[in-house]
Amino acid sequence: MNDDWVPIQIPENLDEMWNDMLNSDEPRVGWCLLCNGPIKNEDDFIPNTNTHNCEAGLAFDARIASERPPARRRPRCRRRQQ
Repeated sequence: MNDDWVPIQIPENLDEMWNDMLNSDEPRVGWCLLCNGPIKNEDDFIPNTNTHNCEAGLAFDARIASERPPARRRPRCRRRQQ
């Protein structure tokens, strides 16, 4: 799997979600396809991600984090070379 992208999975109830979004009177900047709820502003995202801070979003983010390979650590300093 390419680490730069996540495959898109279209929800089976996309039509229902679309109608819920169009009929919602809540102020929003977007709509979460994980929980079918409004994204009200930037503070509704999990910090340092593009994932909505909802129960489904937290589960999705945890799954992605568990599948990500550990970061390779670089040495803090180099030995002097003569």
